[in-house]
Amino acid sequence: MINQYDAINSIIANMPISNFRLILGIKISENLFRVITYFDSEKMDFDFSINGMYFSVEEKFLVNNFDSVLYEESINKHFFEGKEDYFAVGQNIIFRKEVVGFIYVLIDKTTKYDNINTLKDLFYEHLKSFLTIILDTKDYILKEYSIEQTINSLFYILKAHDAYTYYHSLRIADLSVLLAEKLSLKQEDIEKVYYAALIHDLGEIWISKDILQKSEKLTPHELEQIKQHTQKLEFLFAGNDYFSEFVEIAKNHHEYLDGSGYSKKSKYDLSILSRILAVAEVVDALLSNRPWRKAMKIEDAIKILLKMVESNKLDEKIVKSVIKIIPEFYGGLSQNTFMKYNDVFVTFDYKGKDIRIEAKIVDLKKDYINLYIPIKIVEVENDIININEKIIELDKEIYLEYYSGNNSILRNCTIVGKNRLGYILKINKDIEENEIISVKWNLNGIGVPLKRVVFVNKYVWRLDNEKAFKINIESISNKNIIFYALKDKVNKMSDKKILITFEAMKLKINLIGEIIYKEEIFSGYYHCDFKIGEITDEEYTKLIQIINLRQEQLKMLH
Repeated sequence: MINQYDAINSIIANMPISNFRLILGIKISENLFRVITYFDSEKMDFDFSINGMYFSVEEKFLVNNFDSVLYEESINKHFFEGKEDYFAVGQNIIFRKEVVGFIYVLIDKTTKYDNINTLKDLFYEHLKSFLTIILDTKDYILKEYSIEQTINSLFYILKAHDAYTYYHSLRIADLSVLLAEKLSLKQEDIEKVYYAALIHDLGEIWISKDILQKSEKLTPHELEQIKQHTQKLEFLFAGNDYFSEFVEIAKNHHEYLDGSGYSKKSKYDLSILSRILAVAEVVDALLSNRPWRKAMKIEDAIKILLKMVESNKLDEKIVKSVIKIIPEFYGGLSQNTFMKYNDVFVTFDYKGKDIRIEAKIVDLKKDYINLYIPIKIVEVENDIININEKIIELDKEIYLEYYSGNNSILRNCTIVGKNRLGYILKINKDIEENEIISVKWNLNGIGVPLKRVVFVNKYVWRLDNEKAFKINIESISNKNIIFYALKDKVNKMSDKKILITFEAMKLKINLIGEIIYKEEIFSGYYHCDFKIGEITDEEYTKLIQIINLRQEQLKMLH
């Protein structure tokens, strides 16, 4: 295999221009390419942060190679960042009469015509080098693409079958990565444990939802069915060699060092990656709400983990590492930025009205998100709107909200590109007003729905005390509260508005807002996102005070 960067450097040395950006992409499918090399002459170096990003090419390039596209015309505006006064030229790379890649070059508008022709000749001269780079990396790129899209598809099947297992798998994957990094494992092993964690419970697709969400003790027969999900995982991926290493790690997530796990394997049979996954499995089981019990307090979960080390069930080094991570990961001391595979919503403003639409992250690269938006037509106050024609435009700012670790996280983004998979968003880093201070916290509270009451030809909001219901709060922030409540109680609300009241740190909090999202993760229970509305300075001060006090408690657990 050649060194692709040495090969590109030899071409760059002969470039007839000094100001340019060069992007080399490998073809994935019809008019969908993936960046494998990105060079910026201003930095005189390769920018690896954009490697792996998907892009499509403009219609001009499909018809006529080496045509020119201005910034205003481009669907790949993210390539032009900071270089809006440039234009792009492109060239197909063909092997055996098939397009296998694309070379995309940004050039200063002041570039002389003769230099452009020389550049064109240079590309023709070095097409063999470009082709060699593409063919050398093709297998790896297509393998990565296949793995990512297979997981993406299977994950949404899992979510439809059992939402709890879907969210549990996301948390396990993120926690396993943090653990592997804490243990200073190689990047290759970090990726393996990440994919293994994502797929570790896919075998539960074969298990009845009634068993997975049963609130009473399982019968011996039901327990045996549960245990079969690790073997079903092997069955699911049989014949798919891309996943064989991940399956080997994932199938041991219920094994213990003393041989008391599902398959009675001992410490001699368990790799460091399988041990990480086993610890992450126990941690999340202890700290998550289940149909048969509430989540434990972080303090109590840590005690149980240490006891499992003493009884030779869990790896001591891994447990000591995870104890340092738990307060941040589950306690809200630091925001989790893993977005991929999580629930995502985009919010648009249309004539002063917020339009909130569920979306899907197809790919994520550092500050860029490839987003698929399934809904094309929405209705706003009797107006039928095609969002692709009237709302979603390049250069437009939108808000993206995603749920991670029981927190709702808001990001301001700009639409900077479009491809066959959807839209490319750039995350804006300089937005401070949306900063969220949050903490995971299992608290009991009361939800009191509000109802409209006509008063002197107007309506006012009144508490509907007869429909008040208990809630179990999972996390609290300065923007929202995530809680569980009985489905039938929430459905009886006449509106989305509600008063939530609870007590913490000897302070009573009363918040008025509305439920902006609900999902039945457990049978008969909604997982709700309550957005805090207008709030008095006194209540806001108390809210921040209890969050800070709880965070200080969690810091002491280190």
